[in-house]
Amino acid sequence: MKTKKIATRTLAYLALLVVFLIIIYPVVWMIAGSLKTEQEFYQNVWGLPSQFQWDNYSRAWNHAKLGQKYVNSLLVTGGFLCILLPVVCCAAYAIARVQFKGKKWVFRYLLMGVMIPGGVLAIPSFALAVKLSLVDTRTGLTLFCVAHSIAFGVFLMRSFFISLPKSLEEAAMIDGCTRFGSFLRVILPLSVPGLMTQVIYSGLNVWNNYLMANLLIRSPEKQTLPLGLAIFTAENNVKYPVLFAALVCVTVPMLLVYIAGQKTFIAGMTAGAVKADGCAWGDYRELGGGSRRE
Repeated sequence: MKTKKIATRTLAYLALLVVFLIIIYPVVWMIAGSLKTEQEFYQNVWGLPSQFQWDNYSRAWNHAKLGQKYVNSLLVTGGFLCILLPVVCCAAYAIARVQFKGKKWVFRYLLMGVMIPGGVLAIPSFALAVKLSLVDTRTGLTLFCVAHSIAFGVFLMRSFFISLPKSLEEAAMIDGCTRFGSFLRVILPLSVPGLMTQVIYSGLNVWNNYLMANLLIRSPEKQTLPLGLAIFTAENNVKYPVLFAALVCVTVPMLLVYIAGQKTFIAGMTAGAVKADGCAWGDYRELGGGSRRE
């Protein structure tokens, strides 16, 4: 029995190692390729560089104008989070805790928004942006990214709020807090894992968003990193070391952000699944389901 456990654990570790290598090797290969000369890259595609060519990074940074594109991406992503988080938190809390007429239909509408692919909304979004004069503006890109992310954001935070005991709010209100005060002073501080999950998940989606940037942005000085990188790739599709250097500049910072916040991200993603008994059934009842047989 003990030997069987050891064998099972060894196989599990080997499987995890294989998965880890499959995931990490493309990143290592990209970094190694970015440090080679163009000649060495073709002569030694899969190996490590014999001598580090840091000039590839300066060429990629200057030629692709990554500095300006970093600023644009930071402005769009920062503005997006500043608008999304308050809207999502208030809406999710209302749906999770407040009883009002039409709540069931609001929740159904949000579920429909989660299920609609982003590509389906591309043409209507562009037509609306033209009418509102939001084409080729960072503000327009930010607002449309918020509009496309609200449904999932509310759905995620609602699940997190439901997992928190109502007794905490009731105790705060007994001590003199209003409902909004208990939300600010009790619920939000306990919701930091969920908020960080929202920041990482939605923030990375916007940081890497190419579709909306390609639809709305026209001026080179307003391009975000995904759009600028796509154009740079088309111009340097045979200069792989320089191209890989640009990819490293864009990709590695986001990997570091995810690695730094992965524990909080996982905690936030799983918190909504740990609910009181019958809560998941309550979601079904909200959608108009029948009664449960005990």
